Amino acid sequence: MITFSQSPKEEIRAAWIATNYGLDWPSKPYSNSNEINDQQDEIIDMIDQLSRANFNMVFIQTRLRGDVIYNSKIEPVSPYIRSVENNWSKYDPLAFTIAECHKRGLECHAWFVTYPMGPEKVKGEENESPALKRNKDKTKRHKGEFYLDPGNPKTNDYLVSLIEEIVKNYNIDGIHFDYVRYPDKSSDFPDDNTFKRNKRGIKTKGEWRKDNINRFIYEVYEVIKYWKPWVQVSSSVIGFYDNLPNEKRKHWTALGVSQDPENWLAAGKHDFIVPMMYYPDDLFFPFVSDWKKRSHDRHVVSGLGLFKIDAKSDNWSTETIKKQIRFSRKQGLNGNAWFRSKYLINNTKNILTELKNDLYQHPALLPPLTWLDSIPPFPPLEMEASISGIFLYLNWSPVLQWENEAVYYNVYRSETWPIDTSKAENLVIARVPTRMVFLPLNTKETGYYYAVTAYDRYHNESELSDAVYFVTGPYEK
Repeated sequence: MITFSQSPKEEIRAAWIATNYGLDWPSKPYSNSNEINDQQDEIIDMIDQLSRANFNMVFIQTRLRGDVIYNSKIEPVSPYIRSVENNWSKYDPLAFTIAECHKRGLECHAWFVTYPMGPEKVKGEENESPALKRNKDKTKRHKGEFYLDPGNPKTNDYLVSLIEEIVKNYNIDGIHFDYVRYPDKSSDFPDDNTFKRNKRGIKTKGEWRKDNINRFIYEVYEVIKYWKPWVQVSSSVIGFYDNLPNEKRKHWTALGVSQDPENWLAAGKHDFIVPMMYYPDDLFFPFVSDWKKRSHDRHVVSGLGLFKIDAKSDNWSTETIKKQIRFSRKQGLNGNAWFRSKYLINNTKNILTELKNDLYQHPALLPPLTWLDSIPPFPPLEMEASISGIFLYLNWSPVLQWENEAVYYNVYRSETWPIDTSKAENLVIARVPTRMVFLPLNTKETGYYYAVTAYDRYHNESELSDAVYFVTGPYEK
């Protein structure tokens, strides 16, 4: 019998890596080749640690506030990434991060901050960023910040051009939207003129604003799927969709900022959502159940406020977070996302170690995206095993996929045959990008059946390959 503490076979385990202000990465912007190497070493270490703790997805903050972390033709590289202009390096932080994630079996999703464009003042001076200068006709000032105006038709064109640039040029697994909503306390957001010019027959500004966000989501989903249908579309959304019936407390809700993620799921314009549920106990548990009811058979992933364990924040215990994971599993959510990575990598309050030893003890596959594609790849036909120094070397025959669609492999082992692939403990390594692995040899005399499955970008898994039986140990075979 499986308990909700044990690792499930399929589950999203994502970590947000914030680049704005260098919150998670990098620790400093680069100005020379040595500092580029330092940035690369930092991100490799982060991905390594996440991989060893059996995470399987990264949200790397790719667009910040009118600036980006890749070599864009539309917006400048963030000053938190690069402190000087350069033409002496081909280093592209996004491409590098994607490649390093894929080497270790993690998906990499581009975290895209949608409407905010930065503060009015930077170091006491008027914000003169190139993106702001080029988009004055689309931006509004609100409470000391600049925002793209969601009601301006040109805004969608601009944002879609950025998304197309990423999707067409990078081997990304997903686009993850953030701040795809109106600002906090947006009742006085200055868009009266935009409303008058672009009503589209909608009578109230509230409904019009919600429609503005929905129109963007619908359009960008279709554009992404046109270029690469396997690229997933997700958003981090306000943790409360709406106030619950019969509850006296009133909350900051998604609908209150013109954000309607249930609509996106019901209309088939999102593959999953990540409600930012950074609250304890009765502000968490009832809303998990509410989100599940609103999922419309798409994936819902609870966003966990790991920063709350910081003594300078709310000083939560790790058990508070672990209870939230167990409850999310019990309610049938599709995984968890952690904000922020800094606390995982620093192993604050021993959280990463506890995950690895308990709730994330085994690797997990990502839940299938059956509404996009439900046809599994063919299984590998042949598998071989041999000794290579202190490792067991496994290799297998290739599986050919459709053009431009990658195939990965999952390695299983069991003391009995047939291998039960429904058990997470039999999954040794997930999403291997090559046709070989090296496993440490067991010093005890142990016999295992080994087999492999093919796994595509829609998270469909093939049948098992033929197995090999191999005995490891100190005695000559």
